[in-house]
Amino acid sequence: MEVYVIDISKHRIKQIKRINPLFKCFINNAMEMKNIQTGSIDFLVSTQVIEHVKDDKKMVKEISRVLKKDGIAYISTIFKKRYGWYFYKKDGKWRLHPEHVREYTSDDQLINILKEENFQIIENKKNMLWFPIIEPIFRILKVRRDIFEIKFFSKLRIFKIPIIGYYEWELVIKKK
Repeated sequence: MEVYVIDISKHRIKQIKRINPLFKCFINNAMEMKNIQTGSIDFLVSTQVIEHVKDDKKMVKEISRVLKKDGIAYISTIFKKRYGWYFYKKDGKWRLHPEHVREYTSDDQLINILKEENFQIIENKKNMLWFPIIEPIFRILKVRRDIFEIKFFSKLRIFKIPIIGYYEWELVIKKK
């Protein structure tokens, strides 16, 4: 079995190579997986990526290109209800993360793109997002994230609260 890893971050690729040097790792983006042959992937996982890319249609088209016929993909992304709110604002809208290009607000926004590329939806579910209560407090106070490497602060992360109006949207799709 071959495992391919694609990320635009050299740092993340280095981390993955430390986990398993046998993984085939490439610094690339999800809209152009040029190191992956057409129809060569049985199972693809994309977690919290599609909301960051400039063109979600292009990313879905690329997923379709690399998947084999009857190949399966797991995609997770952010889903936001109209009343969703978090600490970041971008282009006049509240965002869960400042680097999000989009946060889906309707199933059709992504489902229609998937269907255009001839994907069958096998699973479609949403789970409310929960974050450690200490993280937004530390963000407001502008405390560096490496503070969580200290055991005491790391343990504080077990206390979680829901982020009202935000969900992790999970889709399992099959290429027809």
